[in-house]
Amino acid sequence: MAPQIGSIPLEEIGTCFEGIIPSPFCTCSATGMPNITYLSVVHRLDSNHVALSFQFFNKSKKNLLENPRAQVLVVEPATFRQFQLDLLYEATLTEGPIFERLRVNLDAVASQIGMSHIFSLQGADIFQVLDCRAVPGNFPVEAVQPLLDHLRGLDTLTERLTACNNLDTLLTASLDGLSSLFGYSHSFVLVPDEEEKHLFTIASRGFPESGVGSEVAVGEGIIGIAATQRSPIRNTNLARDMIYSRLVRTGVEKRGDQDSLSREIPLPGLANACSQLAVPLLAHNHLLGVLCLQSEEAGRFAAIDERLALVAGRQIAATMEMIRLKAAVDTPDEPRRDPPGIANQAGPCSLIKHYGSDDSVFVDDAYLVKGVPGRILRKIVYTYLSNGRSEFTNKEIRLDSSLQLPDFKDNLETRLILLRRRIEERCDFLQIVSTGRGRFRFDVKRRLKLESLP
Repeated sequence: MAPQIGSIPLEEIGTCFEGIIPSPFCTCSATGMPNITYLSVVHRLDSNHVALSFQFFNKSKKNLLENPRAQVLVVEPATFRQFQLDLLYEATLTEGPIFERLRVNLDAVASQIGMSHIFSLQGADIFQVLDCRAVPGNFPVEAVQPLLDHLRGLDTLTERLTACNNLDTLLTASLDGLSSLFGYSHSFVLVPDEEEKHLFTIASRGFPESGVGSEVAVGEGIIGIAATQRSPIRNTNLARDMIYSRLVRTGVEKRGDQDSLSREIPLPGLANACSQLAVPLLAHNHLLGVLCLQSEEAGRFAAIDERLALVAGRQIAATMEMIRLKAAVDTPDEPRRDPPGIANQAGPCSLIKHYGSDDSVFVDDAYLVKGVPGRILRKIVYTYLSNGRSEFTNKEIRLDSSLQLPDFKDNLETRLILLRRRIEERCDFLQIVSTGRGRFRFDVKRRLKLESLP
């Protein structure tokens, strides 16, 4: 059955299906008793089909099985124009691409507030749109905005990224370009650890604090789910989704069912983020990281932003892989052997403690870093104190068996960037300076003492 003649094409009201404003959904029983509930988002599938998530709405489902006709009201966020859709229920999907698309987004929010085993998608209800018509009313109409030349922006971004010859400049160029060319002013990149159990922030832009070194567990929360599912996750009204989900969590707690809940995971980045887009960075389906965009504006990231971020993410990932492979075959000269210097001089002395249990490093009792970056710093400091050498190569670090770098998933450059940026933020008397491709220098402005602990 085709939509009625004169029906408004769904493509013309695309922003109504972004989930920015909730939609009232009405069904009727066989006897004509109506039931109205609110939906967070109506998903447009094609020119005459929509999908609605089936979670807790048992009364609506009962009515649909008795009477397959329904109505839903969608709202255009920019103008508040309302459109009424007459629907015909066709089927409920419990698997397949459409179901997975709805499930991944719901699972991400549920995981973020610790309700993965409670707040789950039961099915995706598919409806044919019989008619779409505007609801009469005096609604303000904004001037039509000119279509942005996104292709020009992508061309400029890819040109900048392909010119990068190391990971540090690539990360900076990526986040700066996304801001200047597309207006994505708050962004950060996370990369996986050696066992791919955690993602740690390696670069950020637009935040009061960089957050470099902050961690997210893979498979937990919005960013962790995006990593495991290898799929982008876009939240157009994150604040509302979190409020609604927390209300459900509160109800579970009041019923005394706390054992079914897990801890709520704090979001990195903006404290009051209303929109978020997380895009996995993939090369040959291998996870290199996650690009996350945030905004304090609800509805900031639409479908076009998701596609732009996906294209940009693929270019970032491809360049990351190219840089990694090139670094693995580079053979720089042996590092220069410097004579002992400031290590033996008088003056203030800072204590660097390395704990072997988790390779965490504390500088003057303040936490700095852990894991592989911690082992690398201990190696650098030990070498510096032993013979005064301050020049190093990536190759010698990579080949050092004591550092236990994994062969297959080794990305030494990401660990060095994390270490360098953490030092920049917390130690004004230490610095790791790039001196050329595959080389760096360890600059020290005061005496150091290294202490290794279990």
